[in-house]
Amino acid sequence: MGPSPKGKEMIVIVSVLVGLTCLSMTLRFVARVKRRTGFGVDDCLCFVAVVLMLGMLIELILWCSIGGNGYHISDLDTRTIELFYQIFLSSQFTYFVLTPLIKISFICFYRRLFTTKHFLRFTLGLNILIAAWSSGIFLACALQCRPLRAYWDINVKGRCFSATTYIIVNQAFNVVMDFVILAVPVPMIWRLHRSWQDKLALNAVFALGGFVCFASIYRIIVLFYIDLKDVTYTIYDATLWTHIEPSVGLVVSCLPIIRGMFPRCTSAGQKQRTSVLMVGKDYEAGVQSVEGPVIGLKMRSSSKI
Repeated sequence: MGPSPKGKEMIVIVSVLVGLTCLSMTLRFVARVKRRTGFGVDDCLCFVAVVLMLGMLIELILWCSIGGNGYHISDLDTRTIELFYQIFLSSQFTYFVLTPLIKISFICFYRRLFTTKHFLRFTLGLNILIAAWSSGIFLACALQCRPLRAYWDINVKGRCFSATTYIIVNQAFNVVMDFVILAVPVPMIWRLHRSWQDKLALNAVFALGGFVCFASIYRIIVLFYIDLKDVTYTIYDATLWTHIEPSVGLVVSCLPIIRGMFPRCTSAGQKQRTSVLMVGKDYEAGVQSVEGPVIGLKMRSSSKI
């Protein structure tokens, strides 16, 4: 059994998304090397996330090729249905690791930019909350059926709770965290002593994360479209947006760093500006590196934006 027309469509779309993700990650690494800012925890987490995205693509190809994703369940034999649920379970585990990695990588990137004590404490709390929640969801996924084999094997007697319920609850948490992560850097950016055009440009880059919020919300909506009587066919939209959400998140997480590769042309007589924020070792979103968290420290140059 090969992929259905819907399955082929999913594979093409997700392959393009993963390709864009890999390109963004490559440009991110090039930007780090070019600017000599060094690699941080955020870069490492993004790299692991890209590997997991590739893993999800492989799972999708198998899901559509041998797992019957995209076919009506009435057209599938018992073995194919078992493979459908096995690959579905595997993709759940991958997704529950992937999405928190992307969120934590965002926050770790912010922590490299803004190093005030209050901000660092707040973002540390966010990271701990995301990690703890994700660990709980991962555990719930592993315990959704007792024994777990009952999830895919109808011949095994077991007890299972509603997978749809905890997936929707987890997605609701993701939506809230996406909005929090989107809003976190805004006050810090507007406190910079820079022109309003610069601040607007920096906010615009981060605001692209708004599409990630939209993707998270829309994924909740499409989860309700799944008909458990024909899950292999009606899961199409949920499958697609399960890949769109992290792909867009990874691309957006790379944009502020990539932006530093394309400095804005400024006049030779442009005055140097001063920042009243404590900043970290690098400011990839447009400000050149500054050593040390010192209040009121002069920037070397504002032309690197």
